[in-house]
Amino acid sequence: MPYGKYKQRGFTLIELIVVIILVGIISLTAASRMSGRSSFDAFITRDQAIAIARQIQITAMQATGSQRTTFPLRIIAGTNDQTSCMGLITGSTCPMQSTAETSSRVLQGEVSRVRFTLPSMASNTVYFDLLGRPVNSAGERICNDGCQINLQSRDNNILSMCINREGFIDEGGC
Repeated sequence: MPYGKYKQRGFTLIELIVVIILVGIISLTAASRMSGRSSFDAFITRDQAIAIARQIQITAMQATGSQRTTFPLRIIAGTNDQTSCMGLITGSTCPMQSTAETSSRVLQGEVSRVRFTLPSMASNTVYFDLLGRPVNSAGERICNDGCQINLQSRDNNILSMCINREGFIDEGGC
């Protein structure tokens, strides 16, 4: 039978594949717009927390003698994101205002919309020795099994970062 007698009905295979791909792209774009930023807050904040912890670690490694204890990584695990923060904090509470100087050294839970928790740490303060290993204020090694810091976003997404016993700071649990 010759093909010219029948009229084409529907899509060709190539047209069908192109339409499926376009519908997929449009649905992914729409889904990402509807999910909002809350699902990404914990991921972004964890990366910022790792960067701040590494910055404090490098600064402490370059300090000499007793100056090392002036660069603590302090994690304040508040009951909610307004009272939770981490970074180079001198007091026992989170700083009220973020200035240009503190914004690169302190990660505030209220701004980041996350809450910090410490499931495996006895103390909320970590100092670093000249080799970058975590120590306490007396210079004794801590975090033998790793110091885990959890970040919980408002939609209860929990991500972790770990400071291992040799000072490596990375994402994930210990």
